[in-house]
Amino acid sequence: MHTVHVDEFAIARRPVTVAEFARFVADTGYVTTAERGGESWVWHGGDDVTTPDQDHLWKPTAGATWRAPRGPGSDVSGKDDHPVTHVSYLDCLEYCRWSGTRLPTEAEWEKAARGTDGRDYPWGNTPPTPQNCNHTMQVGDTTPVGRYPDAAGVYGPQDMAGNVWEIMGNGYHRYPFDPHKTKRLETKKGTVELGVIRGGSFYNNCTPLGCLVWVRIYNPPDYSCYDMGFRLCRV
Repeated sequence: MHTVHVDEFAIARRPVTVAEFARFVADTGYVTTAERGGESWVWHGGDDVTTPDQDHLWKPTAGATWRAPRGPGSDVSGKDDHPVTHVSYLDCLEYCRWSGTRLPTEAEWEKAARGTDGRDYPWGNTPPTPQNCNHTMQVGDTTPVGRYPDAAGVYGPQDMAGNVWEIMGNGYHRYPFDPHKTKRLETKKGTVELGVIRGGSFYNNCTPLGCLVWVRIYNPPDYSCYDMGFRLCRV
């Protein structure tokens, strides 16, 4: 364990939704990394799979985008209030520039999730249940943001465990934390070799461990998939 000081900041209560991202696209004409590249990662197992070690069933899928989260033939009808997915770190940067915000750093995100007492989950130290977050294929898909209000953190943010992994604003580096190595939003495209995601998702390799507030995973900045979204922050 190590201690990190963070300056005052404000973090969004919920992740960016499909409807909010659609307004950004309508206003700017932005085309996402997945749309330009022609594919994104999608889970190809059954929704009833609850055994671990199923990562091999995540596959790059032609035509999978934020508009078609499971690939051709799927859409986001009725999901305006679900977290947007199939967005990359680079896509998030453009959204933040448009909205005048930024992505939270890992330290900021973890502070918002841990609260004042260093808890393991936003709601406390008890493991996840179907009543406090969407995890480990209990639903098999994203759920509306804010669906689990009783599981909000001390400071009020919701959905910080489960539903979708959340993209951080700093590049990946090994601990102990060095505040001088955080690669913030202002970094030019292509200079972050590996980005970081936090919070777990509806999949989580069918284990609730991903929902622990200190768990971190890294991905390339142009990576996108069906269980990863983002949340906004500002000073």
